[in-house]
Amino acid sequence: MPTLSDIASIGPTPRKQGWGSIADFLKYVDENALQQQFGYKNPVTGIMSDVVGIPAAARVANKLSYGEPITNIGQANVPMLPQDTADTAMAVIPGMAQYGKYAGRGVAKLVDQAMTEGTGPLAKVLTQPARMLPPSKYVGKTLEGMPSSVNVGGNVEQFGTDQRLVDIAKSYVSDKGLVYSPQTKYATIDEGRATRLAHAYENMANNPNDPAVKKAYNAMIEETMGQYEALRRNGYKFDFMPETGDKYGNPRNAINDIVQNKRLSIFPTEQGFGGPSAAEASQANPLLMRVGEMWNGKQVTANDIFRAVHDVFGHAKHGVGFRAAGEENAFQSHARMYSPEALPAATSETRGQNSWVNFGPHSQFNRTANPALTEYAEQKTGIMKPWTWQEGMTK
Repeated sequence: MPTLSDIASIGPTPRKQGWGSIADFLKYVDENALQQQFGYKNPVTGIMSDVVGIPAAARVANKLSYGEPITNIGQANVPMLPQDTADTAMAVIPGMAQYGKYAGRGVAKLVDQAMTEGTGPLAKVLTQPARMLPPSKYVGKTLEGMPSSVNVGGNVEQFGTDQRLVDIAKSYVSDKGLVYSPQTKYATIDEGRATRLAHAYENMANNPNDPAVKKAYNAMIEETMGQYEALRRNGYKFDFMPETGDKYGNPRNAINDIVQNKRLSIFPTEQGFGGPSAAEASQANPLLMRVGEMWNGKQVTANDIFRAVHDVFGHAKHGVGFRAAGEENAFQSHARMYSPEALPAATSETRGQNSWVNFGPHSQFNRTANPALTEYAEQKTGIMKPWTWQEGMTK
């Protein structure tokens, strides 16, 4: 039943920092950045707008940043340059010969300012976050080793710990009589273990009527509802995505919505799960039971609550992403809020499923597939062996 967290596990194609920075820089220069910043006259603004700053060059650099081809060599019988590539080549070659000394001086000054002073337009493109995600007074200690700056739809944004969510998590766990040991280090992917986890989920029996499975899922649902109520008491609001589609575009924007607005929209479970009636489905999978909540006039399932709460306490709490490493860290962050009785079920629903997507039999295809084509794990109700929630836990 793919929902926001599942769909987001395969995010946009990673952008190569070098070419991405060049593309952003060219776009900036195309808006007369050099003229505004340094007051250079026609010779330099001429080269920058007519050569390296032309829209075609920016588009070519942007293609390179995503690993897209800029020629059709190897793709067509007659090799030809696409128009953007041809326009860029025709402009840059003669232009550099005529105005090279001016361009070199301008770019050198920009790079020097960016690298030594942290100022100037290039510094803004490379280092200034579009937003500091939670408001500064709520920023907690970032996970050790975590990459904090992320390209979100062309904007470099800074992600980190939202101390408000850490405090809510600590209060909730303490109220349950448990000891809260918050995550302090960013977990790196051990591909061997991740592959074993994928196999473990693949081989896990779908056995909702097994007493141990029932106990684990009932505990997880009860505790997740408690976490949901803790968030609501602190002003967090939840609803379903509009019928027109995904309002976030990039899943990172869901984190933005949580930390900036205390709000989150998710895809309804029913949108990604077809088949039996509600009564039959609730027998097959306890997460499909109705919990008595209404969002956007629609009944809310335990699965809706779990996915929403996991996006908050798993992803937004420390600002971790939705690809393989982000999902592993989301599991590690959220797992610490569950009792030993509930943790086996939470592991199946997060670490197990996500490991199957990213390191299972379709992992090669899933790494480049868009969400609509991604091969998701079969939705099963079961628990794996204890090592699946014990191994690799960071401090």
